[in-house]
Amino acid sequence: MEDENVNEPDEMYREAIILLEKGGDDDLKRAAELLFKASSKGHIPSKRAVGFIYLDGKGVERDLEKAYQLISEGAASLDPLSLYMLGRMYEGGLGVEQDDRGALRMFASAAEMGIEEAEEDAERVAARITERRNRKLRSRPILNLEISDADVEAVCCKEMYDSVMRGEIDVVETYKGPELVKEDENGIEDICYECPFCGKKVKRVSKNKIY
Repeated sequence: MEDENVNEPDEMYREAIILLEKGGDDDLKRAAELLFKASSKGHIPSKRAVGFIYLDGKGVERDLEKAYQLISEGAASLDPLSLYMLGRMYEGGLGVEQDDRGALRMFASAAEMGIEEAEEDAERVAARITERRNRKLRSRPILNLEISDADVEAVCCKEMYDSVMRGEIDVVETYKGPELVKEDENGIEDICYECPFCGKKVKRVSKNKIY
């Protein structure tokens, strides 16, 4: 039955969620129609829900690129569930290039906004990033201090090597691009333009550089 009186985005969204929970083929198609209409009015929860529908292929043909686009819009509006799901997409490479750093940022933001499972996911991804970085640095010469948009790629001295291994120095994304940062005694991150131990300048390189 058509819901002619369901005209406001919030109403359309609530009705669509009820239909999605019913799960019948007709229910899924009607839910998709309502969510498409509500999302066209800029309703963020509906945009997120349409993204989820494209991600799962429920009521529509699966389209990971559209899912990524819509869920990204929700994340840009700081919708907690969108942030969390975008983290899952970055981690799994769904509709976007696989990016553990991106996943970690999304999970951390979602956790701060109250998504409980995001904290555990953030810890898991952070541990994987650390293990991969440490394995990489152990195999590379200690010569230059090099960072990419993804991580510390090479270190310049034993003191820097030890500090990076302990997680005291890391790469973060800033409006100027990736920067090397070190926390001070108050937990405030300071940008390092050179090694605080030997004075070598920080160089930016491709994450695909061959050593």
